Amino acid sequence: MLLLAAILVIIGLGDILRSLLQTGTFGTIAALGGVAALVLLATGLLTGIPWWAVALCGIPALLWFHTISVRQPTGSVRGTAPQVLVFVLLCGGLTVLGDTVAPAGEVVPVPAVGRFDTELAALAAGVALFHVVSANAVVRLALSAEKHGRSAAESELLVRKPQLKGGRWIGPLERITLTGLLVAGAYPVAAGLIAAKGIIRFPEMHQDRAEGNKAEYFLVGSFVSWTIAIIAAGLLWSVA
Repeated sequence: MLLLAAILVIIGLGDILRSLLQTGTFGTIAALGGVAALVLLATGLLTGIPWWAVALCGIPALLWFHTISVRQPTGSVRGTAPQVLVFVLLCGGLTVLGDTVAPAGEVVPVPAVGRFDTELAALAAGVALFHVVSANAVVRLALSAEKHGRSAAESELLVRKPQLKGGRWIGPLERITLTGLLVAGAYPVAAGLIAAKGIIRFPEMHQDRAEGNKAEYFLVGSFVSWTIAIIAAGLLWSVA
């Protein structure tokens, strides 16, 4: 899954840059191009995968940057879904292609610590970077769909209520922790983490029982975030 790792690293680093820089400026575009070029160059040199296969990784990354906003969602889920599906299919196809054309040995061998070899390390780095900003964008897109399903009055009420900014950091930390626990096989601890989040947020949702806005917002965001963490853990487990 070295090509998939390269795609995730490009997207993860690129979305971090997009969240820090002004979207659409020449500097942002140049930074994204530089990050992609460096990652693809390192992938080609360290893995021995043919350059034409490595270069194809830029296609799904470009599609992601074009489709997903790291700030407020600019399109509907219905309009974004076909492009996301194409992105997933491209990543799946490139993953199979990379495993097919990759040489038996590594060009630049990296000492392994237990089962933590180069492929696992690269994929873990890609997953961790994706969790930081990119996964937040996916969760935000899902919450946007939930918001658009409400009436105008309900949506206005939800927007007027103060929203804490801590979720931007709690979400990535939660996903990274949950992914690590699942890969390590600490399923009771992972279940405890999920349960603890519900217990902590229960008083807030209980106070909002009349409208149910907070409860629905919490459930949609949490389930999407947990799904991303579970998929990431599955990818890591497949190469561990």
